[in-house]
Amino acid sequence: MCADFASGLRSLRIVSLRTLQRLALTIETRTLLLTGANGSGKTTLLEAVYVLARGRTFRSTKVGPLTTLGASCTRIDAIFQTPDYDRIRLRYVKDGATVSRAIQPPSASLYVKLIGENAQHLLDGEPNLRRRFLDWNVFQAAPQFATIHAEFTRVLMQRNAAIRAGGGQRSVWDRTFIELAEALDYQRCAFIQDWRARFLEYRTAYPFLNGAELHYRRGWPDNQELSDALVAVAEPELKRGYTLAGPSRADFRVTVGDERRGFSRGQTKLIVALLQLAAESVQQARGRTPAIWLLDDLEAELDRALAEQLWRTFEATPNPILATRVATTGDPGVFGDTPSLTLVHMPIVAARIN
Repeated sequence: MCADFASGLRSLRIVSLRTLQRLALTIETRTLLLTGANGSGKTTLLEAVYVLARGRTFRSTKVGPLTTLGASCTRIDAIFQTPDYDRIRLRYVKDGATVSRAIQPPSASLYVKLIGENAQHLLDGEPNLRRRFLDWNVFQAAPQFATIHAEFTRVLMQRNAAIRAGGGQRSVWDRTFIELAEALDYQRCAFIQDWRARFLEYRTAYPFLNGAELHYRRGWPDNQELSDALVAVAEPELKRGYTLAGPSRADFRVTVGDERRGFSRGQTKLIVALLQLAAESVQQARGRTPAIWLLDDLEAELDRALAEQLWRTFEATPNPILATRVATTGDPGVFGDTPSLTLVHMPIVAARIN
């Protein structure tokens, strides 16, 4: 078997997912470009793979219901081949409000990473968005992080409840809170050290990022013990009603020179893509199976040179890739001779791509 086939999506079957009434694909290539006009189902196909892996959609409810109008249920089936040539079978069924997922073998996992519209929200949005992004990536690099995070979250909620009750029982939770906070921060820092190094390597191909840095703020002063930081914010916590120091206040930023300098939407999208690439590199180095890149309209908001460079960066990874491009002609854009499938406004699609 060709090395290009070593890992990737091998088949995808969709029944009644948005505009796709029936779709059956057999895929014999690592990369696949989906082209077509707006509304032809390109993003919906990416959504199907995302739903299989994550159990939820990445799209807003404004897009409408997941199940095709007039249909009773949605079903998605796929076969994914690992780098070791093992096959993972996945199924997702949504019947009204009832959702079921199955994966064989049960110990297997399918990972996906999406680069799509609104990528700028990660850098421009609230810190909790970046914490969720960071923690999801730490978990994929160190699965034991999930247990620490869950226990920390439980204790944080108890401590916050004590604060809202007047603070009298707050100290009961402080020792456990500090122990878990430091364990969680240790896992984050171990990941960020490698993540930052890989990000700085990727940035060298993009001149506008000369001097770029990835900064992590752990949620309390670097020169202060967490116990002392909690004492310092004791009174403000009573006024605000929640914990003001610790990992729940952490954040990260990408800066170039003056921290107040902003980035264009295209530059922000590219930075988020490089952060994803760097995180994926760290996770694979720690033994995780390569994720499927879901690149939704990669060229949007990027000039041709940047889009070509970014596509080459993704293409150089060992990961399977599903990419979309808005096009009604045969022009492949920056994707060159990448195997492609053109979707049209048809409810039933069947194809074999090699």
